[in-house]
Amino acid sequence: GNGTISVTSPSGGYGTYEFTVDGGANWSSSGSFTGLIPATYDVRMRDAAHAGCERILNGALEITQPDAISATIGSTAVTCYGASNGTISITNPSGGYGTYEYSINGGGSWHSSGLFTGLVPGNYNVRIRDAANSTCVIVLNSALQITQPPVLNATVNSTAVTCYGAADGTISITNPSGGYGTYEYSVDGGGSWQLAGTFTNLVPGIYDVRIRDEVNTDCVI
Repeated sequence: GNGTISVTSPSGGYGTYEFTVDGGANWSSSGSFTGLIPATYDVRMRDAAHAGCERILNGALEITQPDAISATIGSTAVTCYGASNGTISITNPSGGYGTYEYSINGGGSWHSSGLFTGLVPGNYNVRIRDAANSTCVIVLNSALQITQPPVLNATVNSTAVTCYGAADGTISITNPSGGYGTYEYSVDGGGSWQLAGTFTNLVPGIYDVRIRDEVNTDCVI
């Protein structure tokens, strides 16, 4: 509880006063009451010299609290092994007093935007706080994992042209692995791509053989 009630500028009586917020069960010479939980308080004052001289200042003073803070977390994994393009998005914030700040490093730094980009693989401590009351912090996920796929790899084999002037060479790309599980292949340095790893009717020459993740086409080996 961190609510407060303050009774100020007392006057009248014989000049010394006592105060209560529980209807007179407990009295204090100070008019400042802190550490209060949400509730209804019976606020009174009395003449310290004449305790029978009492006045109700507010018989039902309400200390309120905001709704609990919450939000929705979304994330995207790194698209390619070794990349730094993961994202975390914190959306639909609610509760508190209506303005928010966000952190993905356990409160080490705070931002007014809930979108975080350019993230490397790792675990992120995601939090939201009330911008107007910065001690009001909610941990949304203490270890949100941004993952990365395994490195792309494959086996490359070729067969030479059988006869001078012929065009029956082959390149086969097999046993693909890594990435997100579906692949495309190129033997011209990425000028063109195909789903099959077999290339036939090739003339003699030097070929730039590549594999890429079909889902994340910027991930090329």
